[in-house]
Amino acid sequence: MTLPLPIYALPASIFFVNATLYVTLYSRLPGVTAAQGISPSALGLALLAQTLGTLLGFPLAARLIERFGARRVAGAMLLAALVLLPLAASGRLADGLLGLALPLFAYGFAMAILEVAKNLIAARIEEKSGRNVISKCHGFWSAGLFVGAVLGGWAAARGVSTAAELTLLGAASLPLVVLLAARAGDPEPLVTAPVDGPRFARPDAFVLGLLVLIAGFSITEGVVYDWSMFYLREELGLDAIGASRIYAAFTIGMFAARMGGDMLRARLRVRVLLRLMALTTLAGLGLCIFSPALWLGAAGLLVGFALVGGGVALGAPVATSLAMRHPTRSATKTMAAYSLASLLALFAVPPLLGGLVETQGAVWALVVSSPLLVLVALAAGRIVAWMGK
Repeated sequence: MTLPLPIYALPASIFFVNATLYVTLYSRLPGVTAAQGISPSALGLALLAQTLGTLLGFPLAARLIERFGARRVAGAMLLAALVLLPLAASGRLADGLLGLALPLFAYGFAMAILEVAKNLIAARIEEKSGRNVISKCHGFWSAGLFVGAVLGGWAAARGVSTAAELTLLGAASLPLVVLLAARAGDPEPLVTAPVDGPRFARPDAFVLGLLVLIAGFSITEGVVYDWSMFYLREELGLDAIGASRIYAAFTIGMFAARMGGDMLRARLRVRVLLRLMALTTLAGLGLCIFSPALWLGAAGLLVGFALVGGGVALGAPVATSLAMRHPTRSATKTMAAYSLASLLALFAVPPLLGGLVETQGAVWALVVSSPLLVLVALAAGRIVAWMGK
């Protein structure tokens, strides 16, 4: 007897695989950069190359998806990731900085388009079924982060190279790529008319309001991805297994919040939910920073990272659901404009902190987003009202 799959199984699988591959590289960046002779400030430049690729990818996302379908585009971009991430980890393309920066540039381009495609697949299922599924799909991103972090720590402790681990994970992910190519048609697209007008879907006032609401969460999430392992491994002196467990607590907190996020979205007003998220994130950051000084040890770090994960978890699902309700734009263009703005906060700001990390320590990267989170905690209601939501 075959058990029926949930209606969101396909987009959830994309989120899961995408996150597993992503965090496998990022959770092992200290080892990758040491092997390639790349300093934290140079790593910041490599990560900015990924951001540049993201900027170039987003203007093409809407047209590609309207022409070829979200599923087919998602499959092609996922296949690109299977090739580019092992190449970045190995440094075989070039020596030093370029060996990491060039594959990450192409990876950023592919991920910009995949970001729009996978969220549209989930949004179309939500619209067709009348059931909230976007948060659960993002929950599988968190599950992928957990699996990738745990596998990364296990592989590092046993001397398996990051490139070899990514190659094996890529091979295991190929069936999903084939499935996406085989199921190329999209169910009841949100927009039946072709995309016209300018090729770049510019963020308008509505999208900028969304960015103000979620920038603090996105930056915090990006800082955890880029610099938390430097904080745990190099500043606190934890071993690979211990650091991966604490990183996994972040992903568990994120997964738990996202799996319950659709219920919270249904029961709480947006402004209340955003305030709760901001306060939870700030409390978690406080524990992450002060636990060593307060002799709370690993337990304090575990709780802190779990709270940060839970706090930032619903930033993307809440903003995505709002972005799909833009009063005048097509869903595809709105999603492209919002994704551009949000991923810039996620991927552009944290790499700029490389110099700060190198001179002052990774702990300072954790506090960068705190003023934005305080702003959301104090003024979420006003911002939401200004957006007309």
